[in-house]
This record gives sequence, structure tokens and C-alpha cells, in this order.
Amino acid sequence: MPPSARWALAIAIPIAAGGIALARNKKAEEVQDVAPPATAPAAAEDPPAPPAPALFPAGLPVVVDVAPAGVASLSAQSCDACHWAAHDSWAGGPHAHAWSNPGYQAALRTAGNSTACVACHLPLAAQHDQLAAGYVDGDITRPRLQDNPSFDLTLMSEGVTCAACHVRDGKVLGTHATTNAPHPVVVSPELTSSELCATCHQLTWPEADRPFYDTYGEWKASAYAAAGVTCQDCHMAPAAGAAQPGETGVVASHASPTTIQRALTTLVRLPHAWIARNQPVDVALTVINSGAGHLVPTGNPFKTWTIEVVLVDAAGKDLAPAQKFVLARTVEKVSPWRTTADDRLGVGARKEWTAHFTPNAKGLAGSGAVVVRAVRGTLVTELRRIPVEVR
Repeated sequence: MPPSARWALAIAIPIAAGGIALARNKKAEEVQDVAPPATAPAAAEDPPAPPAPALFPAGLPVVVDVAPAGVASLSAQSCDACHWAAHDSWAGGPHAHAWSNPGYQAALRTAGNSTACVACHLPLAAQHDQLAAGYVDGDITRPRLQDNPSFDLTLMSEGVTCAACHVRDGKVLGTHATTNAPHPVVVSPELTSSELCATCHQLTWPEADRPFYDTYGEWKASAYAAAGVTCQDCHMAPAAGAAQPGETGVVASHASPTTIQRALTTLVRLPHAWIARNQPVDVALTVINSGAGHLVPTGNPFKTWTIEVVLVDAAGKDLAPAQKFVLARTVEKVSPWRTTADDRLGVGARKEWTAHFTPNAKGLAGSGAVVVRAVRGTLVTELRRIPVEVR
């Protein structure tokens, strides 16, 4: 990444899109051939939309060091005064905790001293106490770091904060024009494009056999992209809320919700609607990636989902040990983390397994269940619970 006027910045993240500066075309105005009746009210016109700057023209981190006029500071707390619905959903989501998340901190220690990880988890230059002034022999895992005189501890604590996507050149970037904001607003088409997400959710290490993060690439090759369904359509869906200054009453969620229940369809088959204690039984399981526009799991190759199948008796106790099937990508333990195995679910793909059980003879007869759940670390999500009789 070329040095700015003030200091040399960290690595520019390579993305599959080949750059995210988008062409901006004015919407053609419709021509009114017939004048409306004199009694008809004048049609409301949208306020003019000044051109917005490219969000990440040279990668990350990006220099944003001036708060727009009318905004107290670059901290997300300054946005909270008016945009509380967006702020509150962001505050509980992964972007707000991108830096402080314990799992990320542990992964960072494994990945070493590369700026590639930190640049996305702290996308503003001011969030870094040190910045890369270059790399030893061009190796991105060996940066030459120098102190950053503009380091802001508060901004660092906010991870992917509001200003990372919504402030450039002393202006606030939004998705629609407005004339009643206390600060200058420009409309940015990038905010509603999947290419924006590619900035951080697409990463390739030199000499790697495939992208380290390939979420954007997976989406780009899917039927979702062909149908025009963007990342924001699923991960920033509008949520009705109280009207806010400058808003329409419907605000895009900034929580980046991702639920495994929404992504997967789970089908269970048994020969009967009952199971007999102390008698072997096979449970056929089909799991379909019916709702994600990318692989499951996607992103971090160290992330796995374990699908568990278990039989429970009338008291809710396990009748036998859970049978487990893992959805994961396995990579080497050192950079460039070449892939050694991949057992994830592609977009629209399905996997079928058979779980073998011999229910405990001491289980309580009555109304039991076949339970399917997805487990990732300490997170346990129930995908399906089907009542069956325990005999």
C-alpha cells in the first residue's frame, strides 16, 4: 500500500473483486410528456446526491482523521445520539467486538505478527498504535512497524466502528440523500454492494493454494449473486423501528445476524415413529445448505460446525452417546495454511449421514425425541427436535 502524506500504512488486503471503487451512474430521469393538472401537488424530488468517495481505494487500514462538522467525534457513541437503532444493533454484533473477541485474539497469536489480520479487525489507521512502514523481503508476516502519532485508544476498542464505512473526507456516507441531517451527507453505492464486504471477507496469502477467506468468492460463484442477492440483503436486512432523525423508520440491522438455523435444512428419517430400548436403530440424517449464499462454515478456516444427533427418553435424558459429523475445512498449521481437507457444505449442497444407536435399556419409556443440534465451541443450536415414542 503506498504511503499516505502522513505515514506508511499497513498492507492492502487483496480481494477477488480486483478493487472496490465502483462506477457511479446517475439514474436517468424520466421525461414527463404531459404536464400534470394545475391542481395536482408537485411531485417530491429527492435532494441532489453529491458523489461519494471510494471507501477503500487502496486497501486497509484507511485514514479517517476528521469528524464531519456537526458530529462530536469519530467514536460510535457520537452516532448513538441520533442513529440509536443502528448503533445498538452494531454494539451487540461481531463488528463491534472484532478486536476484543477472545477467539480472534487467540487466532491472532497463532497467525503471528502479520498486519493482514489486524487491518480488517481495526480498519482505521488511528486504531493502530503502530503501522507498517514496509515489510522485510516483502513478507507480510514480517512488517517493519513504527509508532503511530495519531493512535486513538478509544477507537481501537470499537473494532469495526461506524466511521470505518460511514465517514470520508469530513462527510457522512449514507444509503439515501437527506437534507435535514446536522452533518454533510453523501450517498455511497458501495454501502449496498457485496464488493464492500469483500474488502475484509476475501483474503489470500502469498503461495496459498486457495483464498484464506473466500466468503465473497463463494457468493460470487453462487446463484445468489446471479440473482442479485447481496450480502447486505441477508446480513443487514431492514428492521422496523422507531423513526429517527434523518431516517424513514426502517433501519438496516447492523448486527450482522448469522443463524445456523436459517442457513440449514435438516431432514431426519426413521423406519418407524418409535424406537425400542436396547435394540439397534439407524437414524438417517440429511443436512442441506438451503439458506446461505456461501459455504457453511465460511470465512475463518479454523471455524467448524459439528452436527450432533442424539436420542432422548421421556425424561429428556440421552439414550445413547451423541453421534457427531463435522463440517470443516482443515489447513496446515503454519503460513500459508494450505488446505489439506474440506468437508463443508457448498451453496445448495447436501450431505447425508447415518447415525447408529443402541438406546439404553434403562431409559424412561414414553414420549422421547430425535434431536439434531449444531455445535461450535460453547455455542449449541438446536436444529430439529422430532417426537418419537420410546418403547
